[in-house]
Amino acid sequence: MRWIVLVFLFLLAVLNYTDKSVLGLAAEPIMSELNLSYDHFGLVGSGFFAAYAVGSIVLGTLTYRFNSKYLLMMIATGWTISLASAYFVETLTHLILLRVVLGFFEGGTLGLSIVHLARWFTSSQRGLAVAIMTSGTTIGTYLAAPLLVSGITNLGWQHTFALLGVASFLWALLFFFMKDEPEIPLVEEVKSLASNKEVPFKDLLKVFFNPYVLSIVVVGFVSMWITVWVLTWAPTYLIQIVGLEPQNMALLFAGMGITGTVFAICMGKFTDFLFKKNKSLIKSYDRVLIIVLLVGAASYAMTTIVSSPVLACIFLGVGLVMNTSLLPLNTAIKTLIVPKNLLGSVTGISLSIASMAGIIGPWATGYLITLAGTDVRAGFNSGVLIIVGLYTATAIVLLVTRKLKITATGKDDAIRVAAEEKMKLDVAAEQ
Repeated sequence: MRWIVLVFLFLLAVLNYTDKSVLGLAAEPIMSELNLSYDHFGLVGSGFFAAYAVGSIVLGTLTYRFNSKYLLMMIATGWTISLASAYFVETLTHLILLRVVLGFFEGGTLGLSIVHLARWFTSSQRGLAVAIMTSGTTIGTYLAAPLLVSGITNLGWQHTFALLGVASFLWALLFFFMKDEPEIPLVEEVKSLASNKEVPFKDLLKVFFNPYVLSIVVVGFVSMWITVWVLTWAPTYLIQIVGLEPQNMALLFAGMGITGTVFAICMGKFTDFLFKKNKSLIKSYDRVLIIVLLVGAASYAMTTIVSSPVLACIFLGVGLVMNTSLLPLNTAIKTLIVPKNLLGSVTGISLSIASMAGIIGPWATGYLITLAGTDVRAGFNSGVLIIVGLYTATAIVLLVTRKLKITATGKDDAIRVAAEEKMKLDVAAEQ
């Protein structure tokens, strides 16, 4: 059953990022039909991320009191209402309202998803499970584009938006028939993990400001920065700087997405193997995450040095593949180091902070390109060097804080062990 639940969470991630990317792909017909300027269209994107930041906190915090299954159904229904309202969009205000509603409900997606996933997979299974779930974001970003473009071209943008809404509603309807949680509670192998305990809601900020938790928040911010950079600037970089034709750029983009997905899933399986073997976050997730950051930093740095288009594509591709692993690694670690009843709230706050990268990042690179004048390559290189700095600084922060994790207390362990023994006795009695 847990693998069926994982498939549903994967599909939700695909829909999530497909809904994010559809506006940009439909930009031309929307701007033409509504007579919008680039500044006006930019406001639509800003409104989405502002609502996304609010929704990530509000909806993530609801997991403290409400069942994650029904919260997930609620946000998918919210997407349906937002996307179906495309038929009523006649002005800029209407379009902003549509994206604000969508952004609010999408803001809680990751937080609610990882809370639900943690109810079905033990700590030693989450590397692979989270990697599979979050690979849906890559599918939605890179591989759904041809289908969306075909729909926008042949059906119109309103019909395409509405069809995505129908898909969200069908997902919510089918998910209703899934069980809330496993019939037999999960038994954790590593007893000292903070995810094994519950703490009062009043301790939320104390947990959030733990140095290691903050370092994972930084990883999420950096991951979002690169993801938005890819969506905003990578196609332009490959065409104007590397010199690719649009068709070749699209193929390369899809290839990077597929490679990144496979790599992230392999990394998830590998971290599960290390964690089962060592029973140590430092010797498994931390080590892999730091290596991914350093390899990514080196790859992005090389793109600013090489002059060969082939080498530029290779190094950029390696960097983007490394970035596809940041989200699943960051998410899996979060499910292990945060008390289980505060996981949704902490994830919501961290996503709210990460969404700021979606506002700052594209503007920063655009400003540097404008500042460079006619030397567009130098402007792009400056933007890439910011990425290099973010990757390197994050690796250093992780090295400094990785021994400052939250752990379960002896009292928590005793309560958990007693519950496990009672569960075993109950199962034996039933048999």
